[in-house]
Amino acid sequence: MMPAAALALLVAAVLTGGTIQRLSGMGMGLMISPVFALIFGAAVGVTVANATTILSALIIGFVMRAGIDWRRFAIIAPSALLGTIPGGLLVREMDGGWLGVLVGATILAALALTLWADRLTVLPELRHRAWIIPFAAGGAFLNTVSGISAPVLMIYAIAARWDQRSFAATLQPFFVWISLLSVTVKISVGATPLNELPDPWVLPLILAAILAAVAIGSRLAHRVSPQAARRLAIAVAGLGAVSTLLRGLADALG
Repeated sequence: MMPAAALALLVAAVLTGGTIQRLSGMGMGLMISPVFALIFGAAVGVTVANATTILSALIIGFVMRAGIDWRRFAIIAPSALLGTIPGGLLVREMDGGWLGVLVGATILAALALTLWADRLTVLPELRHRAWIIPFAAGGAFLNTVSGISAPVLMIYAIAARWDQRSFAATLQPFFVWISLLSVTVKISVGATPLNELPDPWVLPLILAAILAAVAIGSRLAHRVSPQAARRLAIAVAGLGAVSTLLRGLADALG
């Protein structure tokens, strides 16, 4: 049985992350990955975060389905395999403590990338859609290792002059696909032991929190800007990432 404090932290992270993802198209991974890594440990925590992202992106993708660019997604989907398989093998081979360090450091790097992307005004335009392949592969690798992928795709979206509404909507099937791949690969190669996964009752609790978050985000959609929501996610995720990194260091060196 999970401690009450851990349970409250889990629900709060899903509520906040789901609300931010409904507002801006991204944010669930930023919020829950460091929190889940603290609660469940790095390997299991990121896998549970991947599973949570599947649920949230399915629901939010349905709400935003009119804006999805399926032609771009058709290029993204196979490209994700290039990053998911190496990521799963890396997670399997790393010690738990050092994996915590890697997850924390990767999340901090992704947050820095997000802040940098928000400030970009001029980038060489990437006209050919094939440019999305390395970005999708990189995002899938990061998603498998740390549960976060959107910052890499943000750079592509800015350089490709991708409409924000379409980008946010298309991220949802991308999140579903790469998270499914991530969970499948990590379980298949033994990177995530099945006996260490949380009790089954945690899943409906997460689903209920996601549904509540989508409802809250829909109500706030005309009151809170996507940029403000993303800044909140970055601030909270930064604290979680530092905690995960320090805990991993303590385990690795202790």
